[in-house]
Amino acid sequence: MPMSSKPKFFLLDAGPIIELHRLGMWDKVIDKAEIVVPRVVAEREAEYWVREDNSRHSINVLADAESQRLTVLDCEETELRETFGLFDSAVQQSVDPGELHALTLLRLWQDDPTPSFCSADKMAIVCLCLLGFSDTAVSLEGLLARVGFTARLERRFSEQEMKRWVEDGRGRQAQGIGLA
Repeated sequence: MPMSSKPKFFLLDAGPIIELHRLGMWDKVIDKAEIVVPRVVAEREAEYWVREDNSRHSINVLADAESQRLTVLDCEETELRETFGLFDSAVQQSVDPGELHALTLLRLWQDDPTPSFCSADKMAIVCLCLLGFSDTAVSLEGLLARVGFTARLERRFSEQEMKRWVEDGRGRQAQGIGLA
């Protein structure tokens, strides 16, 4: 897996990618940080963003990868099944393919540094904590701060919400709730 050459290193889920595009900040962020995106997110989950007038605007993460502005990584089917099998049936029902790919990438990550995981989905963060990676969780607000930007964001992208989700995930991990 790639080594970070920029000072900040992030693994992004679809929600933050879409929001950065909506805010017009995508290019600024990928210029300031090393970004990794799971292939399923790049190909099927972060396809477009919607303006207030309901017009759709395309997102092409793969083009950014082709121009070496970010890295897209994939997982083997057996690796995904192994990660999926670590969770109980209730948690399994709430994890989407992009989140499962991201969690698998983190579970298998061997290089230093490990990327910070940015998602706007509570269960993705709970699963991250169940796997013992709570220290890698970062909100979009936190990501922007680390690269020198601020923006007005919805609650699900806030640092305050991320702290609540991490606390919940750590509590579940300590009690063994959510693991198979």
